[in-house]
Amino acid sequence: MKTSTIVAATVGTLAVATVGYAIYFDQKRRNDPEFRRKLKKEKKRAMKQQKEEEKKKTTQTTQTVEEALASIKEDDFPASMEEREKFCMDQLSAGEALFTRGPEGYDMAAICFYKALKVYPAPAELVMVYQKTIPPEVFTLVMGMLSMDVHKKQEKYYTVFPPKEMNVKVDELPEGVTAEGQSVVRRGLIATKDFAAGETIYSETPIISSLEPSLEGKEFCHYCLKQIVEDESKVNCPTCTKVVFCSAPCEKSATTEFHAVLCTKDSEDASTPERSLYDYTKETNNKYPEMIAKFLVRMVHEETLNSGEEYNLFDHIERLRFLEVRPSAAEEKEIELLKVALGSKIPGIEEFINEERYLTLKGKLLYNAYGISTSLNPDRSVEPSPEQYRSERDAPVVGAGFYRVTSYMSHSCEPNTKIAYQDHNNNLAVVATKAVKAGEELHVGFIDQKSGELSTEQRRQELFQHYRFKCMCPRCEAPEPVVVAAAVVAEVADVAEVADVAEAAVEAAVEAAVEAAVEAAVEAAVEVEVEAETKAEVEAVEEATA
Repeated sequence: MKTSTIVAATVGTLAVATVGYAIYFDQKRRNDPEFRRKLKKEKKRAMKQQKEEEKKKTTQTTQTVEEALASIKEDDFPASMEEREKFCMDQLSAGEALFTRGPEGYDMAAICFYKALKVYPAPAELVMVYQKTIPPEVFTLVMGMLSMDVHKKQEKYYTVFPPKEMNVKVDELPEGVTAEGQSVVRRGLIATKDFAAGETIYSETPIISSLEPSLEGKEFCHYCLKQIVEDESKVNCPTCTKVVFCSAPCEKSATTEFHAVLCTKDSEDASTPERSLYDYTKETNNKYPEMIAKFLVRMVHEETLNSGEEYNLFDHIERLRFLEVRPSAAEEKEIELLKVALGSKIPGIEEFINEERYLTLKGKLLYNAYGISTSLNPDRSVEPSPEQYRSERDAPVVGAGFYRVTSYMSHSCEPNTKIAYQDHNNNLAVVATKAVKAGEELHVGFIDQKSGELSTEQRRQELFQHYRFKCMCPRCEAPEPVVVAAAVVAEVADVAEVADVAEAAVEAAVEAAVEAAVEAAVEAAVEVEVEAETKAEVEAVEEATA
């Protein structure tokens, strides 16, 4: 018999046997309960084994990620932009060489790719490149390292911020429940020690601040917002005529942090991208586009310094609340002005300033910025901008500031603190207005809430319109006693008035009755007297005729 015939016969026999077994298996599955139970049990065992293997694999991956992160030190990363660029390229090349060796090189390759990601100016873009170009096993390790690093930073953040010396901490506080019954929490600022009324709890300089556009270039410092009195000399910018400073240190700090990039340079050229941004803020009387520009420039400046701080400016503000800002033609124009003004000076900034990020930054300013009052003249008139900020309107507002710690303070119409600018500049101080105990939440007024100036309903409407929350502070929640007391007073007054009227009516009625009785008595007496006289006269006549 030929070999091919034998093979064919064997294959045919196996096929028949396989089909026969399949028929037998199906019949047993359909008709034998014990067989079905056995199959179900085996299936559960297989699923359990698979889950255990997956769990083991996940544990191994997590351990690998933890070990990889532990091997990376902050000292591994260079400081300057040029060194970072070279470092990034070196790590990418090393990672590629390692993963080509196969699975044994995956762990070290992931570490290299993660190091490159840490210094790359646009991490999200590099992650997308990784997803398309490196092995899935390596990509999983890189993303695991990124996720774990972010999680650890988030957990640690509120243990190191705010600094202990500020005498406050940020804590989670209950804020009711949702319609589904889930608890809602918010973050608030808590005192860590006791304070007496009038004591300064802490002071803070802003991340950024800006003058009202109508005051720029006049008698207020562009950097610290201090009013420059006549006997002090102004310090001018050497390349523009649009801003002034109160001192050489302020001019130097502004130039270093943001003004070197944002200066209009109109002393040299009448038309620049920076001038277009400046003109827009003046024409619209809006300072927040300039504040966002300052923030972006300062953020890049601090990154290049590589000061060793664990958290950068963006880490600080990303945790803050913000108002949702809907895109409009105004925001589109502002984004374009920023891109043009900063694009040639900060590589990658045009990609960074997208619509979502810009609107979020603007929303954070609208919710968290504080009005700054540094004018030495309490009656000074300042053209207000249409942008909102937290302020009790005690004094004319000359600008606004964005503060890391004070942004966590919540509103109350009966606040236990007030904001003060004791140095007449943008250095903010939080002062206790009543005794504050350790563990007590600190509140401040977001709006004017002096007694008698706004009703409860007016305050609540203003807060909801500007900050999107209904005030539930003790003053707003218990207005009834005041209203009831007033109503009772009014009612008592009405009753007293009615009683007075009734008493007067009774007196009048009595007087009238007395007068009537007297008149009746007099008339009766007169009638009796007349009758007696008549009778006497008749008797006299009768006697005379007799």
